[in-house]
Amino acid sequence: MLALPNRDSRPEPVMPAIAGHDAMADSSFDKRRARIFRPVAVVAVVALLLLAVIAMQLVASNDRETREHEQAMVARGLALRMHELEQAIIPQVEWDEAVDHLGNRLDRHWADAYFAVFMHSQVGATRAFVLQGDGRPVYGARDGKPTNAAPDALFGPFAPAAEAMLPGLRQREAAAHQPPVPGQALAHAVHTTALARAEGQVWIVSAHLIQPDGGKVKPREGPLAIAMVAIPLDAPMLNLFGQRYRIADMVVMPMAPRNDTMARVLLKGLDGSDLGWMVWSPQRPGSALLREIAAPLIMLLVAFGWGSWIFMREASQMTRELIDSEALARHVAYHDTLTGLPNRALMFDRLNHLLALARRHPYDPAADLAVHCLDLDRFKEVNDTLGHHAGDELIRKVGTILKALCRESDTVARLGGDEFVILQPGTTAAGASHLAERILRELSRPIDLTFGQVEISASIGVTMVPDPQVEPSDVLRQADMALYVAKEAGRNASAFFEPEMDAALRLRRALEGDLRQALSHGQIHMAYQPQIDRDDRVVSVEALVRWQHPTKGAISPTVLVPLAEESGLVHELGEYILRRVFEETRGWPNLRVAVNVSALQLRSPVFMAMVTRLVAEYDIDPRHYEFEITETALLGDDGVTRNNLTVLSQEGFTIALDDFGTGYSSLTNLHRFAIDKIKIDRSFVHNLDSGEEAEALIDAIVRLGRALGLDIVAEGVETESQRRRLALCGCNHFQGYLVSRPVGAQELEKMIPGR
Repeated sequence: MLALPNRDSRPEPVMPAIAGHDAMADSSFDKRRARIFRPVAVVAVVALLLLAVIAMQLVASNDRETREHEQAMVARGLALRMHELEQAIIPQVEWDEAVDHLGNRLDRHWADAYFAVFMHSQVGATRAFVLQGDGRPVYGARDGKPTNAAPDALFGPFAPAAEAMLPGLRQREAAAHQPPVPGQALAHAVHTTALARAEGQVWIVSAHLIQPDGGKVKPREGPLAIAMVAIPLDAPMLNLFGQRYRIADMVVMPMAPRNDTMARVLLKGLDGSDLGWMVWSPQRPGSALLREIAAPLIMLLVAFGWGSWIFMREASQMTRELIDSEALARHVAYHDTLTGLPNRALMFDRLNHLLALARRHPYDPAADLAVHCLDLDRFKEVNDTLGHHAGDELIRKVGTILKALCRESDTVARLGGDEFVILQPGTTAAGASHLAERILRELSRPIDLTFGQVEISASIGVTMVPDPQVEPSDVLRQADMALYVAKEAGRNASAFFEPEMDAALRLRRALEGDLRQALSHGQIHMAYQPQIDRDDRVVSVEALVRWQHPTKGAISPTVLVPLAEESGLVHELGEYILRRVFEETRGWPNLRVAVNVSALQLRSPVFMAMVTRLVAEYDIDPRHYEFEITETALLGDDGVTRNNLTVLSQEGFTIALDDFGTGYSSLTNLHRFAIDKIKIDRSFVHNLDSGEEAEALIDAIVRLGRALGLDIVAEGVETESQRRRLALCGCNHFQGYLVSRPVGAQELEKMIPGR
């Protein structure tokens, strides 16, 4: 921590110290509180546990009795439903007309109108059959309509049920006719009803003898014909059944549910076999009552706890808590919650004190001050790959490392994100440089996290405060400008602020404003450089962006593109370029047009939507266009980049890998990403005239491309000798000043064959 004598402003916030007598008082208070609270707490806990046990037993008992009552009610209700079914069928089969049209002979028209329709509409049966005396089906109906196929096909699933029911039915028929008297009705209706499984579900099956009711029609000799109907225990039937008994979710399951709280009734067949279970959620009045009284019980418990807390609270404890709370609030207000380091407010507070000290002692070397602005390189990659928890852990580790490297008189603060500031008083430029080098060296080593080992680096901007009259915000701005220069130098570096940096930054910000104006006023243009084959035919062109500044002249793309990326205009610039290219080249159907895309554009989730919108707007054929990307765009295997490249390829665009061989060339990347073409970098072409090594490298690249089925283009071809040697290596497409310099769209049209 920084200790400064004779400060002329408010004191630095610190946590209050706790004296020895305060600790003794706390110990005495804790003992007295334990003597009072412990018996009360034990009694309260025992009472609450006893109450909870009694309540749970009452709830469980009440719910169990209700469930058993519902199960008995449903079992009786199912038997009643089967009896009601029998009574509804009897009038339609114990009838002289039925004997005449169904038993003695089969009148299909009568069976359709008076048997099938009645059983479906009035009884609810979805299957209806007429069986001869020998049990063979002669008529079948499904859902009140006769089947067009043979009755055996529809009756087949119900044959086992019929085989189980018919013997008992015939016994009762024989008992009713001892001996049978021709022309005389039986003494009473003969029928049987049972549960059976058919077609993968449980059915109520009812079989009835077709017998006369008045004796006017004489049944034919032999066993009487049988009418057999079936009602499925499906959702509609269970819904109607459940409505009668106020059950809403009744289902039939092949096995008993594992949940013991569910109500169930076992369904048995005529032979005693288990057919399935009727299952539903029973009412739970005990649980409902418990839910109703839970809130009052909780309120009673809270009130009891609150009263106990008020009773045990003493004035001395309240005072100590208030003091601690105030100190904690001040600590939170002045410190970063993630690392515990001073935050922006405390950093500026201490910077103000240091500047005041420097103003008070202008000739004291101990009052010299260095301010370091530090930013982690590749921190976003850690967040994106390992998650924000890993990023937070890394920030904490970096904070610990910085504190260990600094003196106690230095201040290490975190401003937010991965940005840190170090205030180093009483130092020189050499001392500040030494501290920056130590930090860079330490942070370049692997750091162990819970999520794995990571390698990062840092960029540091340093400013020495020569004038104590400077504003604190200007000091931080100077260090930030030096940090920007360090990042521009390739990261993992430090830079000291120079007055020229301020002018350069102002110039760059002015250039950013000019770029915004150029995009809005259409001041950026496109040039096109052709690519030829061995026969000197123009087969494709590369679109190149050109910015002619009204006062500064031509702005190089090497300046324009980084400027757009750093100012957040790269997506707007990319859409502008693609729009101009589509507009100017959609009339070149015989050429493929290449457009450069930056890594930041490919990492944008909305990039593909923008391309699709412009394709539709300008009605272009994607097969005539290709996107050139650099190898750095493939680093990290970003998921959004991979998806964008895959969709571009699926839409018909060609993907070319620009400057091949100068970055992190990888066979894995060539396979993983949808790469169609590689472009040999101009540096290899320029070295062709200097030795055989460059030719061997190009020959290897060409062989690799051919093995992977990729097109190959050499760029930067300037001499006929280079072109000839490239052709000997197997390269058939060339781009460079030997072919043509980049030209405007109108001039290029003159070079296009067929125009």
